[in-house]
Amino acid sequence: MSKYLYCCQNTVKNFYDHIIPVPNDFDVNPVFLSGIDKEDFMNGLSDLTIIIRSVYADIIQQPAEYGLPMVEDIEYSSFNPKAADSKNSAHRLITLLHTLVQSGELSDSELIVDNKVFSEKSKKLKSIYKITNYKMILHKLCEFGFIYENNILSFPDNNSIVPILYAYMKNVKLEHTPVFSLNYFLAAVEMPSLPVILAKYISGDERVFAELLCDFLEKEGFIVGSTYPHLDYLFSIEYLIDAKNEKRIARIYSGYGKLLIRLKLHSSDCYDYYLENLPERIKQIFRKESSCCFCKEPCTTRLTRTFEGITYTDCGYGNYFDVVSYDPNDIKYYKQIVSLEVKAEKTSARRKGTKV
Repeated sequence: MSKYLYCCQNTVKNFYDHIIPVPNDFDVNPVFLSGIDKEDFMNGLSDLTIIIRSVYADIIQQPAEYGLPMVEDIEYSSFNPKAADSKNSAHRLITLLHTLVQSGELSDSELIVDNKVFSEKSKKLKSIYKITNYKMILHKLCEFGFIYENNILSFPDNNSIVPILYAYMKNVKLEHTPVFSLNYFLAAVEMPSLPVILAKYISGDERVFAELLCDFLEKEGFIVGSTYPHLDYLFSIEYLIDAKNEKRIARIYSGYGKLLIRLKLHSSDCYDYYLENLPERIKQIFRKESSCCFCKEPCTTRLTRTFEGITYTDCGYGNYFDVVSYDPNDIKYYKQIVSLEVKAEKTSARRKGTKV
């Protein structure tokens, strides 16, 4: 059950909860240090995260003051356009700051914004990042030390805040979800590798299982599609069957002592004979629909499949099957599932005359 009444509140709370402390030392990517000392950058980023955390706390308490749409958060509300808009509005604070930076130039401790560029960039934002009512947000930011007058953003009480904001936002993308929690990983020279994350945060059978699966996927030639910080699990890596069309076969999330492995299977009907003879602990993952709520008609991604004589309707976009048991002895079953899925996908592609 959602803790707060409105969709926007719960999404902002999620961003708030995942703001992690900036360490005293980490290997900062040089692109973030143009004209800034490394120690100053780390200290300034730490100060900035504290400010943003305070702003988020205020948004949670009074979202209407920031112009966020107040839509009650109920089960499956993400499939309701108004509810989705409320959830997406949680992005507005960081999106606004990001767009201001991308539209301006730094002058000493101030950001001078080109209003025409800002307007053009705002119009080109994806719907999930639209910054409606941004003037209300700018007005509220004044309560936390920012001043925005005559297209100039400043922070008089701390002259390092705007330069740090500029350095950070100039070099990150909104598509990197942890930007909404100002994750310092985005400013690091490189993300730690999966083995390093597993060794540091995961132990026991979960770690062994994940290492065995990754080793199999890499030896079989699956392409690493993206490796990036993840809001809930610290780190995410995905493996692709087809890089050109971004056809995923697996995603692995780890960190914070948690592990989640998801298999993306579009063609399970082609090898249901194998799935139905798996151990019970594995079969259970195929007895759950991926919550297709018919949010859009006509839907071009809806999938139907049959398992144990029961027909399931899945969302073609989000039909991940989550591994629920990490017994290393079961890795042989998952290897076979992946192999059968790839074979089915390649057969389907040949019929359609496309390449995989």
